[in-house]
Amino acid sequence: MNGFSAALFKYLVVLFLCCRLSQVVHSSSIKNTEKIKEIETTKQLVFAKPHDAVHTHENPWYEHQPIFREKDTQSWSYSNTEAWPFLFPTCAGDRQSPVNIETILLKDYSKFYFGNYGGINRMVVTNNGHTVLFSLPLSYSPESVPYITGGGLPDRYNFFQFHFHWGSDSSQGSEHRIDSNSYPAELHLVHYNTKYGSFANATNYDDGLAVLGILITVGKSSRSAFRTVVDQLSKVENDGDETTMEKPISLNELLPSRITSFFRYSGSLTTPNCEQSVVWTVFDNPIVVLEDQLSVFRNLKGKGGLILVNNFRPTQPLERRVITYRSHTGCNVYRNWLLFPPRIKDVYQYCICRLLHLFM
Repeated sequence: MNGFSAALFKYLVVLFLCCRLSQVVHSSSIKNTEKIKEIETTKQLVFAKPHDAVHTHENPWYEHQPIFREKDTQSWSYSNTEAWPFLFPTCAGDRQSPVNIETILLKDYSKFYFGNYGGINRMVVTNNGHTVLFSLPLSYSPESVPYITGGGLPDRYNFFQFHFHWGSDSSQGSEHRIDSNSYPAELHLVHYNTKYGSFANATNYDDGLAVLGILITVGKSSRSAFRTVVDQLSKVENDGDETTMEKPISLNELLPSRITSFFRYSGSLTTPNCEQSVVWTVFDNPIVVLEDQLSVFRNLKGKGGLILVNNFRPTQPLERRVITYRSHTGCNVYRNWLLFPPRIKDVYQYCICRLLHLFM
């Protein structure tokens, strides 16, 4: 009888909270809900058609693609990002990345599935003068390639490489911002849509790439996978240095502790040629690393032997795009319900979802 009473009490409490809608999203880091407007969108996000562009040897997204190895006369630098649109017209597009995340619309995306995200052997580590990339070797078995599905993505996306962006100190470094707040660094896990056959070909399509953006903050501990990453940096101190990892690394250990809540928007690569072919996922909870570990990144050298820091692009205008958000439960009612009361149908569906989440 006590068990039944406890269950009934839980039911009544949840029902009461649903009716009051006192808390729509659990643990959201977006605070300025007064800015949010009610927006009607379709289930499929709208993407821009990418412009034709010349791929350069310096683009970190194309590392280890032989077709892009030839040196091009065009060059670019993080010290002069304002020049990018003139050198690379696609960088002036209306769906550029990164962005500042502050106005969102809730969506009920499914959960992500991460396939083959365990130990990866003999990753190739490259300092290309702009960042440090960790790529799959060309001989890697197709059956073992990591991939992602779900999470609102239309297809299967195979892993291609990951790389980092960081600042000269911990007050800056991330490319994406949340409520205008920067993080010390950001990790990008880059994937391409398998229906297009290759990473290079996928950049020509609206849904060609899927990048997972993972914000990095400083704390008193770090994961073993990140320690493995940092251990490789001494071997690629200078522009053009390359090495092969002797220890396997688990991509699972580079993911945030909670991967069920994330932001989603349509955008671009954050380096020239800035192709607008990326489905961006930015997780709302960061991973924690040590300050000493970030210091190792800041000792790397880039183009011309200069210290490689502040390798992040400034945030770009959102224009007409909509940033959507999946809460950790997947139970959603749009966040500005105080200003624009939701429909009774939406409230009912939200209450049922929360009750199922509570008792399942």
